Amino acid sequence: MRIYFLHHSAVCVADDDNLLIFDHYLHKAGAGIKDGVIGRKEILAAKRVYVFVSHAHHDHFNPRIFDWTDAYVKFILDDTVPEETAPKGAVFMHRGDEFDDGHIYVREFGSTDCGGSFYVSLCGTSFFHAGDFNNWHWKDDGNIRYSRVMGKLFERELRHIKRHITHIDYAFFPVDRRMGKDHDAGADRFLEVMQPRTFIPIHFVRFEDTIEYSHKHKDKDTRVLAVHKNGERLV
Repeated sequence: MRIYFLHHSAVCVADDDNLLIFDHYLHKAGAGIKDGVIGRKEILAAKRVYVFVSHAHHDHFNPRIFDWTDAYVKFILDDTVPEETAPKGAVFMHRGDEFDDGHIYVREFGSTDCGGSFYVSLCGTSFFHAGDFNNWHWKDDGNIRYSRVMGKLFERELRHIKRHITHIDYAFFPVDRRMGKDHDAGADRFLEVMQPRTFIPIHFVRFEDTIEYSHKHKDKDTRVLAVHKNGERLV
């Protein structure tokens, strides 16, 4: 199995038969994974391709993904994605929905922003892609009530996830420095409660932020990986 950080919140997981693509929105003609995007070569190389969209924000979704119809491609989409843009056979999900085709199991969980998050099990390995699920407290803005409410919403959904998921091998979760003070509080809490085997930052501002976060948790049970460039193979 191979895991690549592509760009922003986009990651992909590949093995000999399957390709999982999460929140891919950048496209570049003639480019491929080494450039931080999925190209035609990667689509054609897989027996089964699963494309996930956690929500319809422009930095998580681009309708150009629907051009990937060369091989077996199953689109698994949060229901904020406009249905009229999707090809026939796309699976639309919202919080609590499940999908199982005999190869892959998917359950959608909620978010503290738009859309949802995905738990995925494939060939005995489990993944959690948070989308925009995070404690978006924005404390530096000075809105104490908003920060408090956001914290409660985050904790409520985290408890719900914990009730339904007993183990995560690979978690993809935001570490976004734009929030300023305690920008990684949501990620820290997710690590504490869910204890994934491996944590991979997404939705970050600078690659240096992931290096700092990895160093912060270097002595924890969870392996926290740093990301150094788009297209990097992490596993």
